[in-house]
Amino acid sequence: MKEYKVAHRGLAEGTHSFEFEMNDDFFDCFEATRGTHGLVRAEVRIVKSALLMEVRMRMAGSVKAVCDRCLGEMDLPVSGEMSLYVKQGKGEEDDGDADFILLAQDADYLDLSEPLYELYMLSIPMRVTHPEGGCDPEMERVLKAYTEEKNDKTDPRWEELKKLINNNK
Repeated sequence: MKEYKVAHRGLAEGTHSFEFEMNDDFFDCFEATRGTHGLVRAEVRIVKSALLMEVRMRMAGSVKAVCDRCLGEMDLPVSGEMSLYVKQGKGEEDDGDADFILLAQDADYLDLSEPLYELYMLSIPMRVTHPEGGCDPEMERVLKAYTEEKNDKTDPRWEELKKLINNNK
């Protein structure tokens, strides 16, 4: 993961831009994304001052995903932005703020692999589905057959349980 490290000691005060690619090798380094295929490009802008660095990350690309509705493979567009701040400290301080990275005084590099991974994970929707009408028609037919309500008579045991609940009210 050395290609995601920035030598911050050599950076002068001011704005610096970097570009990174998150590809199959990047995703395989993390347990939750192992086996993910795709290409996501990230632009990182670091604004360095005497006291801290502001890191602005923007990413866009697409990965292969499985549709939660029809289980078909699809290209999932991902994009997102995130800002965080980096300050140097003794390494023992932790104010609990997720927007801050605390670097040890003797650290030469700023590792951006974890923040880039977090940005990627936050950009994935909870439910991944094809756009309307994009699912496999055969699977749509099967799903419809299993999800249609049937007008069969209710099991009498449920009716008896409902009576018990209604008596308690």
